[in-house]
Amino acid sequence: MASGSVRVRRVGFRLGTDDELAAMHLVETEIEAERWPGRAPQPLDSYRSFARSLPSQVDDHTWLAEAGDGVALGCSACWSNAAGDPGVMECYVYVRPSWRRQGIGRRLASAVIEEAQNERRSMLVWATYGSAASGESFSRRLGGRVARVNRMSELHFENLDGEMLRSWIDDGRGRAMGYSLDFSECPFSPHLLEDAARFHDIMNTAPREDLAVGDTTLAAEQVAEIDRHLVESGRERWTIFVRDPEGGCVGGTEMTFASWQPAIASQEDTAIDPVHRGLGLGKWAKAAMLARIQEQRPEVTVVTTGNTSSNEPMLAINDALGFKVIKECTQWQSDVLVVSRWEASSPSV
Repeated sequence: MASGSVRVRRVGFRLGTDDELAAMHLVETEIEAERWPGRAPQPLDSYRSFARSLPSQVDDHTWLAEAGDGVALGCSACWSNAAGDPGVMECYVYVRPSWRRQGIGRRLASAVIEEAQNERRSMLVWATYGSAASGESFSRRLGGRVARVNRMSELHFENLDGEMLRSWIDDGRGRAMGYSLDFSECPFSPHLLEDAARFHDIMNTAPREDLAVGDTTLAAEQVAEIDRHLVESGRERWTIFVRDPEGGCVGGTEMTFASWQPAIASQEDTAIDPVHRGLGLGKWAKAAMLARIQEQRPEVTVVTTGNTSSNEPMLAINDALGFKVIKECTQWQSDVLVVSRWEASSPSV
């Protein structure tokens, strides 16, 4: 199919129609099947709820590529975060496998580049997965450079050493005298919103390698919006806050669960304030979370996680727990000026 017979149009995401969201869902489901073969796809109703409940701090833009008969061929999106770096625009360009190498990706990317220029953003950031090789080649043609490589891993509960887990919990209690763990489910109680914001602020200390992106700093009211967004899109979150002897939040760990994948838990953020490191607090919190899942969610058989390849302390914990590497996720970045020059000179991608 010639790219000239393809229509690329701006559509809504947060304000998308049922048909627009169904078309984007079709594209994204195929992309996710490449990235995570064998995983259950996010249901359309959940996808629509995810789109329509986006937190207000996110300013999103989306485009859809369609054939003459209206069949969705690809989509692209870019978004900024009012709580994050004002120069950064995150983005993606997705083309269904059967319609690649026909110039559709270039046209979808051009829409993103134009929006980034209109908003005077200086940097585009996106991600690709090793299980979908076309993403890397497209990223390099786009002028992207590797900014951070994340190791994606899985832990199968049947391989988890229960005795070691208990020893980590006991060691944590013994080594970190006066510290405590405080468990919470989503949504956070109002009195915990400031602690949740503090925990996510501590995540800014995680390694970024060459990723030239500034801190993301959440306010309590933004945490509450994120909570609503999670619940409305069919997800749950468990959080363990790590508290110092005075009761202040000095870190924590989070796990999320998607209703359509009951056997899989996703390990999200884990971080300890640098001032309080060296006491085994991260190991204690992660072990306590896994023990709670074993006890209260026996349907969970696999935990997935992603870690920056240079984050040696966290990788050591995960290796000891039995996480096995399954793929890499590469985060790319490019100056908007660089990709705009590519867009002006490239005949097709």
